[in-house]
Amino acid sequence: MKLLPPKPYGGTPTGQLGVGLMLAILATLLLPALGCTTTSHQASVAKKELRIPRVAKPWRDALQLVGDGNPLFSDFWLVQDKLGQWHCVGTFGKGPETIGRGAGYQLSDGYALFHAVGSSLNAPLAITHKISYEIASPQAFMWAPSIVWNGDGSTAFLFYFHYLGSSEFKENCCRLLVSHSPDLSIWKPYSGTDLLETNMVFREQDDRDFDVFWDDRLQTYLMYYACAGTYPGLPGLNTIIRVRTSKDLLHWSEPRTVMGPPPGYQCAESPLVLYRDGYYYLWVSGIDYSRVSLYISEDPFNFGDPTANRIEEQPGHAPEIVSDHGKDYMACSMVSTVPSATPGANDLHGILIQPLHWDKPDSGMAARVTPKKPYERK
Repeated sequence: MKLLPPKPYGGTPTGQLGVGLMLAILATLLLPALGCTTTSHQASVAKKELRIPRVAKPWRDALQLVGDGNPLFSDFWLVQDKLGQWHCVGTFGKGPETIGRGAGYQLSDGYALFHAVGSSLNAPLAITHKISYEIASPQAFMWAPSIVWNGDGSTAFLFYFHYLGSSEFKENCCRLLVSHSPDLSIWKPYSGTDLLETNMVFREQDDRDFDVFWDDRLQTYLMYYACAGTYPGLPGLNTIIRVRTSKDLLHWSEPRTVMGPPPGYQCAESPLVLYRDGYYYLWVSGIDYSRVSLYISEDPFNFGDPTANRIEEQPGHAPEIVSDHGKDYMACSMVSTVPSATPGANDLHGILIQPLHWDKPDSGMAARVTPKKPYERK
């Protein structure tokens, strides 16, 4: 999941949080309330019987894949390298140089991502050196990464939120690192000529929580993310979910809005989208770290109404889904076992992971799936 901006957006008085409150949370706890996202998005062309993905057990019983009770592991992505190893990359977290020194976060580490590696998703991953570098910018946070291999598998693209600590800064944006290492050990800023400001991909207000994958059905890359924007029926700016498309991971289309805040969430963050058997599954988090909303659509650019088309609420926060040896897993970060009393409150720290089951839908769920528009039907 991703951190809520110090000045979050909401259309109602209860959805407006004071700047001072969020700055206090950031200053005292550095508690990520923005959003996270990850997925091994497997595409199946043929539409099959609808299934509902659900975790196998309570999150308190899940494996702690990364972390040892430290609260500052957030906004992560899971990806497999060319040697078969699994990597977890995300916001904050400990590095070898900070283990045993308290919270695992130093101000000097702000422009860095934690990095953990292992051979299996059934055992804790080992923390390695952070992914870090400096660019011509004021000190900023590297936030909420998403990693995808290009078509020939020669280069891994890492998109992240370049965040200067407040939504007031216009320099916040989506930036790009690349790795040509089969083991993903070396990352460098993109240095080609296709992007603005060297490695800036695009800029919207508080664009973050990126979720990028190749859609085999559409033969294009899809990037879902959270940002500040307007949404029908809600006044002012809100945190909403948008999508862009690309053929080469460098040139992206103009955005399309696909979802607003689910009822009671105040924000729509940490989008995760998975394509399976003719359906697109969208998970949306909010400021309550105990729950996420699930939406299902036949159209990746339209998930319907936040209230009318919600399939169900599920336990967790900022979910990511990957598959390994034919088995599906869901991972989450900073989960709360009870409804969050304050924005971002949680009691299960680190990155948690457990098996994912695909159940038959409950009565009425199929009717809430968003269909394709008639002209889009084949």
